[in-house]
Amino acid sequence: MASSLSSILFNGFLPDLLAQENQSANWVTVVIGILLILALIGLLIWLYTTGKLAQWFKAGTQSGKWKIQDMQLSNEAKKTERIKTGIIEELGQKAWQSGVSDPSYAQAWADIEVVETQINRIKDHSRTLQDQLNQASSQQEDVSRNFNDQIEQLDDQRKETEAKLKHAQSQLRQLESDLDSLSTQKSDLQRSIKATRTDLINAEGLDDPDRPEILERLNARLNELVQQLLKISNHEPELAGQIPANQSEVLTLNARVTELGDQIRRLESQKAQELEPIQLQIEALEKQLRAKNEEIKELEKKTEPMIKSLGYLVDTARPDSEALREEYTQLDDVYQKLADTTQERTEIVTNLESLDKEASRNFYLLILLGIIALVVGILLISGVL
Repeated sequence: MASSLSSILFNGFLPDLLAQENQSANWVTVVIGILLILALIGLLIWLYTTGKLAQWFKAGTQSGKWKIQDMQLSNEAKKTERIKTGIIEELGQKAWQSGVSDPSYAQAWADIEVVETQINRIKDHSRTLQDQLNQASSQQEDVSRNFNDQIEQLDDQRKETEAKLKHAQSQLRQLESDLDSLSTQKSDLQRSIKATRTDLINAEGLDDPDRPEILERLNARLNELVQQLLKISNHEPELAGQIPANQSEVLTLNARVTELGDQIRRLESQKAQELEPIQLQIEALEKQLRAKNEEIKELEKKTEPMIKSLGYLVDTARPDSEALREEYTQLDDVYQKLADTTQERTEIVTNLESLDKEASRNFYLLILLGIIALVVGILLISGVL
């Protein structure tokens, strides 16, 4: 019984009760949202009927318009100031380049001249160092060329001698090969002669009707082998006699190749010895030149802002110079533009001061309040909140 009652409560009554409460809550938020929007509309109607809305709107929009104009004029003034700075710096550079001096900025001019004198003195020294470097480099090239020419000539001779050596070695190997071949042929012939004589001895003891023909054939063969052996024996000393001359030629050429190689190495060593002090001199001069160039760069970095700053002094003094006429005209136009911009901004500030600040502030507060009320009201009506 108790279990059935609990089941009825949890499965039937409680879900319905919760649904009714949720539905009631949704209606409440919708009503609140609608009332919020209606309150905003009512406030606007009230402000309109009292004339405050028009007053606030006029003050707020006029204030916004003037502030936007002031912001635009401020940006324009910054841009004009940058243009003015560029023209003044160019004026200083042109005045220095054209030599337009004036007693009013004599000290600044003298300060720049001091630095420029230092730069010119260092440049003169650098030119002297560069001349010495060019001479050393030229000397290095001459020494290298002289040795390279000698080495090249010796190298050509060595290559030519090596080619002759290879040819002589090839001839010697061919002679030795021919001698080995003759020796082999001689041994083969000697064995053949011995074998043929043995065959003759054996044939003489035969009792054969063809015995005369066999003996004749063997004798002919033996004579031919003996002739070949004699021919080889005569040719062998001739070839052997050529070997010493070829060996001597190979030794002579080989010694010549070695000698030329030694001469080339001595020249290369002598070249390195003569070039070493020149190379050390070149490296020292290059190091000094780099140091002088760095000094010049540092001084030029120091001079550049001094010359640019000179432009402000020149603009103040305005010495008469045709070379600076164009910059003077440009600066006058820029100053007039800045003056006009300043005047307009002053008028805007005066207008803002005379404006009803409270009405302007209320206008923007009303816009903010209206946006918040609309957003919250819509969120309440849509059920998001």
